[in-house]
Amino acid sequence: MHLATIRLFIVLSIAIAICEASYVLCHQRQPIHTCESMSCPVISDAVTHKRYPCDCFEIEIVSGKKQKWYRIELPNGHHGYVTNDNCASNGNVPRC
Repeated sequence: MHLATIRLFIVLSIAIAICEASYVLCHQRQPIHTCESMSCPVISDAVTHKRYPCDCFEIEIVSGKKQKWYRIELPNGHHGYVTNDNCASNGNVPRC
């Protein structure tokens, strides 16, 4: 009886974790960089209104202004970085 309860709890915990996955949504076409800086090469462009899985963000100070860089997962399995200029997270993204 207790084993069944424990298994149910584990399954529910996994389901909740999956449902709360973090993502980034870009409201405009946005360049995707190889690292969290404008000086890094652009590898692609984020598609408007497409959700990208996001595991964390970094902050860069540019001319005294904080710039947030989201680390997103690309369809090919690689990672890239977009800024918060035209992209926003669902609020559950931790700092790297």
